[in-house]
Amino acid sequence: MKLNRIGRLGATFGGMLLVAGVLTTAQPAAAITGGTRDEVHTNVGVVRFTTESGRFRCSGTLISPTVVLTAGHCTGDTGASPATNVFVSFNTDLPADPLAAGITPAERAARAANYITGTAHPDPGWTGKLSISKQHDQGVVVLDAPATSKWPGITPAPLLPVGTLDANQGALKNETFTLAGYGVDIGAKKAQVVVPERRSTTSFLKTVQSEVVTFQINDRDAKAGGGSCFGDSGGPVFLGQFVAGDSSYVNSLTCNATSGYQRVDTAYSRAFLAQFL
Repeated sequence: MKLNRIGRLGATFGGMLLVAGVLTTAQPAAAITGGTRDEVHTNVGVVRFTTESGRFRCSGTLISPTVVLTAGHCTGDTGASPATNVFVSFNTDLPADPLAAGITPAERAARAANYITGTAHPDPGWTGKLSISKQHDQGVVVLDAPATSKWPGITPAPLLPVGTLDANQGALKNETFTLAGYGVDIGAKKAQVVVPERRSTTSFLKTVQSEVVTFQINDRDAKAGGGSCFGDSGGPVFLGQFVAGDSSYVNSLTCNATSGYQRVDTAYSRAFLAQFL
């Protein structure tokens, strides 16, 4: 999955973190690359929102009946400037944006029927700049109605117990992680290709850092199936059924090297999330 202007993900170049998007300085994540259509992780949804930088699309995960976990850069330009006009959908096929320009009121209403609106809450520590040491690239959307009111049977995903990644780094090198989202793919001549559906793939752990966990995302890797890209920003990485983090950045515009996820198994992350759970 890859991320573009309609979905955000971070990229790193020469040790610098860059945000994807026309007028941004960092690059958020996009669509799953090398993956397949995902009708299993029904608690993974698409998040549409507006910031001072424009209108974007990200991914997110339902972690309570009314709370969606996503990236900080998917909930605001900074922790002090929350996103507005937030719409969340858990449809497998990507529904069109109800706030797109040039559509009729009837079309806007028809599109909005595929979504639940919500309020964005970025981590107060999110500065708008990606940093490995103090990233804080997490946020939530509090839905205006329970997800089950529109998607009966949907169940929240559990969060990875605090400290799991720190305590099991060695053993987890051999475990398969699952990445999911609504991001772009990379096609011929390294062009971004919009894939209008939820997709997932597998990957293997590279490093565990204080706030970030990284994964190999080359879709030609014989050990795994691909990785995250632009539009996958905010989407989950699963260890079994547990959410281990939200998609934050990639270090390649073609999403074929390393992907970083904001950890949710830290005491800091849980203190933030506990306010909404």
